[in-house]
Amino acid sequence: MIKFFRKIRQRLLNENRFSKYLLYAIGEIVLVVIGILIALQINNWNESRKSQEKMDNYFDKMLVEMRQKRRVLKAHQEGTLKFKQDVNRIARMTAEKNPDSIPVLKSLLGSLTVAGEVNVSFPVMDEFYKQDLQVAVANDSLKMHLERLPDLRSLRSQASELALNSYVNNIEPFYIKHINYSKTATNGSKEGYINAGPYTNYNDLINSMEFWNIVTLKQETNNYTANIYESLIDAIERIIDLLENELKTTP
Repeated sequence: MIKFFRKIRQRLLNENRFSKYLLYAIGEIVLVVIGILIALQINNWNESRKSQEKMDNYFDKMLVEMRQKRRVLKAHQEGTLKFKQDVNRIARMTAEKNPDSIPVLKSLLGSLTVAGEVNVSFPVMDEFYKQDLQVAVANDSLKMHLERLPDLRSLRSQASELALNSYVNNIEPFYIKHINYSKTATNGSKEGYINAGPYTNYNDLINSMEFWNIVTLKQETNNYTANIYESLIDAIERIIDLLENELKTTP
């Protein structure tokens, strides 16, 4: 092909047809430029297709992971809400100072000692973030929720740390001095415990300012944790919906 064009150029020069030669040369340059542009377009299209295939592959794996973690987090949320309700009942009974409520109060006190974080990892999401792929997400709503998710996960860890610090610094020291733990621990913690030991003075307990503040502070951490769980699960459910729609519309 190159030899063919060279022969045409040479013939035009030999015939002293310079103007036609010039037009031909310009046309040849235009053809070369068009060829380069087409090649670049094809290359860009191939790169775009590879990027989209990579994104769709992550979307598939993220969708599976999100559905799994939603189930795990909802289970933890149910436990959190159960203990939150228990502590709220403790607060009401303490405020009422009704001696007839003491047996129920005794059965609920273990909820004050629940603290600590259950690890819920997102390996696929973490790999996705490590490559900054969320920046390349075309769907603005999905991009926004994906960028918000790490902050919500961090807040959940902070809430768990706050509850644990409150237990270690406030609840446990008070428990050690004033409450028989073996008789009030939650059912899941009682294995091997001996139901004996010194008597807990519940009348003094419901009139104690320190106990009242411990219960109130526990309510505060429970409320914060419950709100974070709700926000995190809502965000995950929204991401699941958006991922499902993205994969449906992918050709």
